[in-house]
Amino acid sequence: MPRFQEVAAGQPLTPGGSGLVAKRYSILQSLGRGSFGSVFLVQDIKAADGEKLKVLKQIPLGDLRPDETVRATQEAQLLSQLHHPAILTFYHSFLEKDAFCIITEYCQDRDLDCKLEEVRRGGRSLPESQVIDWLIQLLLGLHYMHDRRILHRDLKAKNVFLKRNLVKIGEFPLCCCCCKCLRFFPHVCSCITNSLVLPKRAPSSH
Repeated sequence: MPRFQEVAAGQPLTPGGSGLVAKRYSILQSLGRGSFGSVFLVQDIKAADGEKLKVLKQIPLGDLRPDETVRATQEAQLLSQLHHPAILTFYHSFLEKDAFCIITEYCQDRDLDCKLEEVRRGGRSLPESQVIDWLIQLLLGLHYMHDRRILHRDLKAKNVFLKRNLVKIGEFPLCCCCCKCLRFFPHVCSCITNSLVLPKRAPSSH
């Protein structure tokens, strides 16, 4: 598993800082904060697929509860198994002392929430054909996930990214893998929660 080579433990990543992350990623700018940590735009100097710009999510493990650590690693495990045009591409993950890092593709058109806000501010509306196109892509991505019995559980506009007019479903820390699909993902624990389980009927009093 790759590790940070030139970033000291506990030292936050900063754009333009000296050295490379994992000997290949140059930090270009901060993109904000995600579900558990900081998100950065990076340049992959070893990119072989032409996609030099990628996203690095840095998750400080010391700031997480044990269950949150499991959810962060689960996101990487799930992403590594999902291969669909409407799902954010996962490249790899690695651990550096007190931080867990996930590398995914960069969606330069930001997320659907930003797009909708931009349209609202401009007093415009999206063309119906555009809405239908995005909806079809989104449904195809969800069908791919549900066919593998994976539930996203936090699907919203902020977690749907746009790249060259393509929809990309991302942000998977709340995903759960239903019991029957463990044969597809034997390394991912089932995480059916009380909210997904039907309530039991109270025993009859007579």
